[in-house]
Amino acid sequence: MTSDNPMEPRLDPDVQRLTDPPSLWVQVDAGMPPDYPPDLYRIYFKKTGRAVINLDNRRLTIIAGQVLPVSPGERICFDRAATVLSLAFHHHFFCVRVKRGEVYCDGIVFNRVAGKPLITLPEREWPLLISRFDELNEIVRTKGAFAAERSISALRSILLQAAECKLRTTAEDADPSVPNGRISDLVLRFQDLVEHHYLDRKDMTFFCDTLGVTATTLNRHLKAELGQTATQVLNERLAIAARVELRSGQKSVKEVAFDLGFDDPLYFSRFFKKQFGSSPSEYFANPQLN
Repeated sequence: MTSDNPMEPRLDPDVQRLTDPPSLWVQVDAGMPPDYPPDLYRIYFKKTGRAVINLDNRRLTIIAGQVLPVSPGERICFDRAATVLSLAFHHHFFCVRVKRGEVYCDGIVFNRVAGKPLITLPEREWPLLISRFDELNEIVRTKGAFAAERSISALRSILLQAAECKLRTTAEDADPSVPNGRISDLVLRFQDLVEHHYLDRKDMTFFCDTLGVTATTLNRHLKAELGQTATQVLNERLAIAARVELRSGQKSVKEVAFDLGFDDPLYFSRFFKKQFGSSPSEYFANPQLN
């Protein structure tokens, strides 16, 4: 059943799903993208033409050869004429924040470096990415004995290709102290800690003591490699969780605030507005923002 809103994707997607409950979703054929669950990481690739999209509070045009990574909780709506390839996966299926120095997709692909969500691939690389989507689709469709392992490998290849391209196109802004744009073990361990403790630890002393570094050292690495401070990384993770919970509609703003460790719902609302530019009530009441 499709919505009367021309910017709403259809709700009955034809997708392949892996594992139960599904943790990897792959669009069967290029076309109108599925309405994936909001707690998933998503990748969209435009094969031909162009399409207009709303990504939270931003209106964008995606053209042939561009990849659009979308983080959990971000709302994306395509116009009715959109034709894309897409996939989505859960954090626990492919640990984007944990010990992925060879992929660093959280630090590069899904990080809004310089506020540029779209990654433009050179035309010579389009067939390679399309073939990887086809491979992943076939793996998930056949669901063989090693489907999970093979699909992780294929997904890894897609993320690596996108990461390499993004690094090339942002090379002029790269920090010379970060060789080949790779993420250090310190930053990966910090991301791991944040993923495990963002709900129960808000003090940077805990993270620094656990990692055995000073706040100055940690922030220097994070700024050079991710473009964020430690506090910004933690707040981003909290903001993602808040957006996912609020968008589900199952809890009030007050309940979500308490679940995320905020004693004062008003302070939580101010935190949310600082992250997304609008308070929770404004953000979810305005279709142009969510």
